[in-house]
Amino acid sequence: MNIDGENLVSLDQWKTQKREGNFSDYLKVLSFNDLMNESDSLMDQLKRSEEMDDLFSKTRVMMNEFTNRLEKESKHLADSVKDLKKQIEDKLH
Repeated sequence: MNIDGENLVSLDQWKTQKREGNFSDYLKVLSFNDLMNESDSLMDQLKRSEEMDDLFSKTRVMMNEFTNRLEKESKHLADSVKDLKKQIEDKLH
């Protein structure tokens, strides 16, 4: 907080939020098939990359998109993806 009591966000936090927002917007316009292809590409990047923070952020955003789409079709599948996401986040922290 600064002297006036305003909340400040660090530049790194702002960049991360902006990047995640842009990636989320991108995923929303993809067809389900393209979303699956994008997730395969992300999995390949995870397997061979050392830049894990950005990739985990993308993975979280992608799983949110899958959950949002699946909620419209099947609450059970959406709950499964939410549970998987929580398990992954718990292991990472």
